[in-house]
Amino acid sequence: MPIFVYQAKKGPQEVVDGTIEAENKEAAVAKIEQMGYIPIRLNLKGSPAAGGAPPAAARGLGVYFERVSARDLDVFTDQLATLVKSKVPLFDAINILSSQTENPKFKQIITTISGQLKDGMTLSEALSKHPRVFPPLYINMVRSGESGGVLDGTLARLAKFRQEQEEVKANISTALAYPIFITLVGVVSVIILLTFGVPRLVSMFSESKQALPLPTRMLISISSGIRNYWYLGIAFIGLAVFALQQKQVVEKKKVVLDKLALKIPLIGNFNKKAMLAEFTRTFALLLANGVPVLESLQITVPTINNDIFKAELEKVHSDIVVGTSLSQSMKKSSWFPPFLINMIAVGERGGNLQEVLLEVAVFYEREVKKLNKIMTSLLEPAIILVMGLVVGFIVMAMLLPIFEINMAVG
Repeated sequence: MPIFVYQAKKGPQEVVDGTIEAENKEAAVAKIEQMGYIPIRLNLKGSPAAGGAPPAAARGLGVYFERVSARDLDVFTDQLATLVKSKVPLFDAINILSSQTENPKFKQIITTISGQLKDGMTLSEALSKHPRVFPPLYINMVRSGESGGVLDGTLARLAKFRQEQEEVKANISTALAYPIFITLVGVVSVIILLTFGVPRLVSMFSESKQALPLPTRMLISISSGIRNYWYLGIAFIGLAVFALQQKQVVEKKKVVLDKLALKIPLIGNFNKKAMLAEFTRTFALLLANGVPVLESLQITVPTINNDIFKAELEKVHSDIVVGTSLSQSMKKSSWFPPFLINMIAVGERGGNLQEVLLEVAVFYEREVKKLNKIMTSLLEPAIILVMGLVVGFIVMAMLLPIFEINMAVG
């Protein structure tokens, strides 16, 4: 019978090593758990341990400048959920993912997590050492899964949640790709006309010594300004960007932009429903994982990007602390729509708040898709119209003197 070498946690801090005979890996894990241990590493005796990432020095300094993308984290979560569900020991699962990860920076982080698990840390503790990669929601979900003994189910829900989030973002990005492309092409076309086309006609107009129409003089002035003072424009943009990056300015700018994002017709409604969809789905996910309402709200608030919405949720959190129900607290604010408040009240009375919140999230996600289609269908012709007017003005300003010259000659 095969002999397995294992490493397991006997308590919060104590780690034990040993060997065990079993028919296969799954049977070995079952035997270790019957002994009261939590397996963190399991290998067939004589086989090499799962390899880690090469040292940072061997990979060069470039690794420190690489970032961990949302896709890298999504793939990691999905694969970890699959491995844990398949009864692969957590330590082995992390090592497997370390060897499979292509991003050198992320590989280094996963290898570090592997070492921290070996030293007796829980997965949530190890993840919390890397807050720039693993957000608070992620860490708290894993922690609740560990405490409830349902880490596999928690990781599966977390993977599904992140996938749905990315799908919403991808739909919005895809819808905006074409209008952005049209805008860029139009701007480049206008710049080429002003910097190359107009100067060639200016020399022809100057030879005629004829008074030029107002649109033509305006066009020549704009073209001359772009060609002669372009560096001032770049310097101004650079100074503006630098000023906007200052901490106090950033905070004021964010508040102004957050208010503006909710006030613009159609776009404000879109932003509000998108935030409500993200909030309700995140909140529901935490409740489904057994996290209490107050703690779930406390974890959800930092994930909100809009300061106006965040301030409203913080008021709700303060009300719940003193004993007010979630729906009653939301009624005090004009920000939350009646539909959301009524649905939450129904969920509170029926004891199925998480299911109700998921239904609300699905409703708002459908609304976001509808508004997204409406905005893009309006945005495309609006951009084409604006660019057409700009190009039309340039063409008209260039052709007017030619018509006048022909009429004078005739």
